[in-house]
Amino acid sequence: MFWAIDYLVLALVLAGGVLTVRIRSLNGAVMALSSVGVLLGLLFIVLGAPDVAHAQLVVGAIALPVLYLIAIGKTRTDVPEDDPSGAGTDRTEEAARCTDDRSPEPS
Repeated sequence: MFWAIDYLVLALVLAGGVLTVRIRSLNGAVMALSSVGVLLGLLFIVLGAPDVAHAQLVVGAIALPVLYLIAIGKTRTDVPEDDPSGAGTDRTEEAARCTDDRSPEPS
């Protein structure tokens, strides 16, 4: 009977892994990865390894997603919607260009 619980949790871990890869949002993918960490911790508890489960919950469900979210937050850039290339422009150069265009013409 306990093998059914093992396979159920294992199937949920597999589904969470597939979901992590398929989600297009980075923050959503990190949350799905965190759920995989929680499910792996549950699997370790079911298999009778509470010390490994504790380490998995701390690292795989808390520390790693927090580090990923911090890294994603620090590397995000604003891309203007009217830029089809997606390259973006530097805001200071754009501001300087706008002030140069508005300068009075020489008389």
